[in-house]
Amino acid sequence: MLSKVGVTMKREKSVWYEHQNSETWKSEYPEYSFYEHLRVGALRYPDLCALEFQGKKYSYRKLINCIDEVAAALVSSGVKKGDYVSVVCPNTPQALFMVYAVNRIGAVANMIHPLLSANEIQQFVENTDSVAVLTLDMIYPKFKNIKWNTDKQPLFILARIADALPLYAKPFYSLKNKLELSFNPEHRVIYWNDFIKQGKAAKAEIPVDDGKADDTAVILYSGGSSGKPKGVMITNLNINSLAMHTYDIGGIEDVVGKKSLAVMPLFHGFGLVICVHAMLSLGFHVYLLPKYDFSECSKLIFKKKINCVYGVPGLFEALIRSEYIEKTDLSFLKLLVCGGDKLPEKLQKRVNKMLKNGGADVVLREAYGQTECVAGCSINPKFDTRIGSAGIAYPDVYFKIVRSGTQEELPDGEDGELCVSGPIVMKGYFKNEEATAKALRRHNDGKIWLHTGDMFSKDKDGFIYFRQRNSRMIICGGYNVYATQVEEAIDLCPAVAKSCVVGVKDRIYGQKIAAFVVLNNKEADKDLVKTKIMECCKNNLSEYSLPHEFIFRDELPVTNMGKTDYLSLEKEVNKTKE
Repeated sequence: MLSKVGVTMKREKSVWYEHQNSETWKSEYPEYSFYEHLRVGALRYPDLCALEFQGKKYSYRKLINCIDEVAAALVSSGVKKGDYVSVVCPNTPQALFMVYAVNRIGAVANMIHPLLSANEIQQFVENTDSVAVLTLDMIYPKFKNIKWNTDKQPLFILARIADALPLYAKPFYSLKNKLELSFNPEHRVIYWNDFIKQGKAAKAEIPVDDGKADDTAVILYSGGSSGKPKGVMITNLNINSLAMHTYDIGGIEDVVGKKSLAVMPLFHGFGLVICVHAMLSLGFHVYLLPKYDFSECSKLIFKKKINCVYGVPGLFEALIRSEYIEKTDLSFLKLLVCGGDKLPEKLQKRVNKMLKNGGADVVLREAYGQTECVAGCSINPKFDTRIGSAGIAYPDVYFKIVRSGTQEELPDGEDGELCVSGPIVMKGYFKNEEATAKALRRHNDGKIWLHTGDMFSKDKDGFIYFRQRNSRMIICGGYNVYATQVEEAIDLCPAVAKSCVVGVKDRIYGQKIAAFVVLNNKEADKDLVKTKIMECCKNNLSEYSLPHEFIFRDELPVTNMGKTDYLSLEKEVNKTKE
């Protein structure tokens, strides 16, 4: 294969250079595909373990071979450059191989959450005119009654979990998870193993990988917390530059052979690019987990002595509650990063105390990003981590705080909308020019800026502080109340495990504030707890920001992205007031 080492743009200096030694950083971005970025790295350490799934290991050489086998099978099935292939899978090796193989032949991977409804999945598949759909055999019954509204039926490729397990585990898993499928006669269906054999038998010639930096590589879907999910076009440059940034900001000099955890889903930028692509590109040993199970994650972290852990707040909550925490030397931990949702300050302090007591020379670092900039655009530096801050912009990424909906830049310390510019910013929304024009705007400085819709403030050192997503602002008697600030005040109460604040319609004030609360002790005296929570609120909030109602729950609902589903709570509480 020809290696196309080119340059799409030089890397500029940014605020990050004041916080980290940049002597080992590369000064240019590659021009090629993200598959090629992986392959170039794999050539340096072919015999090291790249991937481990439920005990089955793949060396870097084997990983590239598996990807190339899938690429050949795609070509033999008629998939070509520019086509779309939908991946509707949890974290499995087959899904990972498929994403890279699709990129290898110049097609586009359309990443879809497998827990969406059949109607939603059908819509996303048909909107891209996908020629193939990879899913698990156990998920196929959801699609059985789909009648495609396209000229050409997409090919269903069915993977089995058992096929990705080590030999000793296959019989037990197959016995425990017997599955008898019946297929829609109108569907074209092939099992994964037969799909691979077909490619080998056809001896299809894989085309030269001539992917360019600006080519759309994957479609990811925004969380949809403020409306209908939109397809986000992510380029090779977006993916590769974020992978390079991940090394830059990590603060680990010798990364090859280090162990990392990949529990965040592949259909999310956080999981695909940061937890998988960046780690594999750097020579990590990646433990791929099939689903969210934070208790199992914490066990694996201690058992395998995982060095790098990226996760959402729930994972770190499970970590500090682990039965192993008091018995383990934690010096093996080299990097812990929390993203995907606001990190409660109380949780961050508890994790940091745990790390210090366990002998780890690190702290939990909060990060921020959104799908429109792949997954991450800011993080706290290793040696200057500030509680309550989402950190500073990644290298070669730039921030502005503007008056919402305008280009007017605000002074340091004032709350406004965060705008982001840099190589990680998306190409645009798929088939949605109106939404793209609203999100991506050329400012007077000549740069394209992503208007995130999220409210932040920025201090003189460039650290940003999350205030609120625009859609969660509550207007009480003409005053703007940030729901997250109220939640932070409630969470200061030792009795509270987590909370979610929503606005309730009110004839006089417009909205009042209701707080859904989960307690550490579900048997606690609710009246006494209310009093203690209000004390915390009065000590930390203005009078107009105080909750007027507390609703206690055993747990809070979550969205498909694993975030607290405040929209369903808001809808529920307002319906009871009608």
